[in-house]
Order: sequence, then structure tokens, then C-alpha cells
Amino acid sequence: MTGVSQVTWTLALTAITVVACGARTGLLVPLDTADGGLTGPACAGTAIPLDTNTPNLYFVLDGSTSMQEESKWPNVRSAVATLITDLGPRAAFGAAVFPTQGADACTTGTEVMPVQPGDSQGVTAGVFLAATSVTPKGGTPTAATLQGLLPELSAFPQLTFAILATDGGPNCDAALSCSVDDCTSNMDGAPGCPVDGPTNCCDPTTGIGGLGCLDGAQTTQAVTALRAAGVETFVMGIPGSAPYAAVLDDLAIAGGGARATEPYYYRVDTSDTGALGEALAQIAAQATASCTFTLTRTPTDPDQVNVYVDGVVVPQGGANGWSLRGTKITLDGSTCEAIETSDASSVRVEEGCATVM
Repeated sequence: MTGVSQVTWTLALTAITVVACGARTGLLVPLDTADGGLTGPACAGTAIPLDTNTPNLYFVLDGSTSMQEESKWPNVRSAVATLITDLGPRAAFGAAVFPTQGADACTTGTEVMPVQPGDSQGVTAGVFLAATSVTPKGGTPTAATLQGLLPELSAFPQLTFAILATDGGPNCDAALSCSVDDCTSNMDGAPGCPVDGPTNCCDPTTGIGGLGCLDGAQTTQAVTALRAAGVETFVMGIPGSAPYAAVLDDLAIAGGGARATEPYYYRVDTSDTGALGEALAQIAAQATASCTFTLTRTPTDPDQVNVYVDGVVVPQGGANGWSLRGTKITLDGSTCEAIETSDASSVRVEEGCATVM
């Protein structure tokens, strides 16, 4: 597997000493630069330290019956285990498998490995391999599984990314009804279920009913909810998922982990470990080079926060600015690109001065 790039962040953790003026937390003073300009607002603020930018990578793995084909299941597990060891302590890892093995074919997936620190000796990878040592079986309850994981994943103080790996389309919602065009059995060309019909294998009177209908809308809502809670989702489609490219693109876009060009999800056309590992390495590179940083505490006044990159203030507004959500600071546009492509960028967050817009 190719190595995973990592941005080296230089975090300025030392507060700037200022002289208080009345009840203000900063003193209005000019910050002269060599060319006579200003590096920031005419106010000296107090630095808020940043936590180390070590993310959680949480794998949500399709364990449906079709994953038994073409060695997909053992190869996915092997590729994930290799990535865990390659990244080592640069990330923490957790995993869930859907559906829950040994239960009903459409039972909501469950966590098989709680989030734990990575290591370069293969210990965490070994835990993952043991936790996922099952025989794939059942349907694809993707939406219900992601919905069930929301409380846990959104509660982590660290940056958390969900990595959804699937070889098919989401289904398992008995409340749905659909035509041949949206019946996953027909879309997969299962025996007796021709792609073009006329038999509708999701007909409740002759087939499996709504459990086989494509559940794209609910799954998109699930990744949208995760993103709103601060958890981005990357989508990897492995062999067998090609009929569901449009749905997987929608999930990637809604989840915030889309590629820059189509396909927006990470498409893998062969089940060999090299191809799977390359796609996972690309995903991990995006996650570990994240432009979201975690503050050690919540700012007293969100309207008196400023962000500096390499000593220069970044205006909050616009496509190249930044946003604050609780203790999370996210850099956008060209500001994010600049630090992603730099081997050493200084990111400093200060409070006590009116936010530069």
C-alpha cells in the first residue's frame, strides 16, 4: 500500500501577554509587519490551544451475503487492517458491520470494535481482524445502521469520519414499495429477477416486498444527519456496487466526503487488496489532512475569535474563510488547500478581539 500523506501542523499554544484595558480581554495595538501592513486586527488577543489533530476513522462495513463472492470480505478486512497499521498512532479506529451477523437478515448493524488508538505493531489491526471474523450474511440495512451509530459518533470530542464500504445498494426497509427499476434484486440481476423485468421481485404478493427496495432517500438522510453533527462520511463502492453509482454519489456528496470529480464516491472495480488498499489510502489521506481543528475549550464569545495561518489573519466570511461550531474550527476553500499542500503550516486561534470578516 502506498504511504499516507500527513500534514505537519505547528500549533501555537502559548498565549500572548496583553495589558487589559477596562473590561476588555485585548489591548488595541497595531501589529506592524515589515511592509507596513497588519497581520491581523489592531487588537492583541489570547491564544486558545488546539488539540492534536488525531482523527477517529470509523469503518461501517457491508457484511451482506454478496460479500462472500470474489473474496470481497476477507480482502476488505485485510486492506483495512493494513491501513490501521500503516497509520498507526496517527488515528484511532472503530468498526461496525451490517447487518448484525447471526440475527435476522435485515437486522440493524452493530459495533464490533469500539474506537481505540492505532499502533504500528499491528495490535489494533489484530483486534479489528478478530472482531470482523464472521461469514457475511443477509441484506443491506445501511440507513438504519448509520442512524443507529449517530449518537456514538457525534459524541466523540475528536474529529470523527465514517468510512462506508459496500458492494450494493441500501435496502431492508419494509415500509417501501417500488417498481422493477428500484428493486435491488432486479438491479443485481438475481436468479429469476431480470434487470428489465417483467418480474418485479419486490412485489409484496409474489416477492420479498419493500425489504428489497432501494433505500437511497433514508440513507442520504442518515449521512446528512451525521454531517450536521460534525461527522463526515466517505463512501467506497466495491465490485457489485456499479448499478448503484448514482445513489453512492448522492451519499458521498451529502456526507461531505465526495471526491473532486465523478464518480464522487471512491469506486473500486476489482476486489484485490491492492485496489481496495489504494482507495482506503486516498480516503485516509483526506481525513488525516483535515482542515477542521479542535479547540481545548469553547470560546467565551464566538464573535471575538480570529484564526491565523502562518501569522496572517484569515477573514471569517467568504468561500476561503472559516467557521466555528462549538470547539471545532474549520478552514474552507483556498485557505484549507494551502495548509493541506504545505509540509508545515502554523494555525493559531485567538479570542478577545472582534472577528475579522
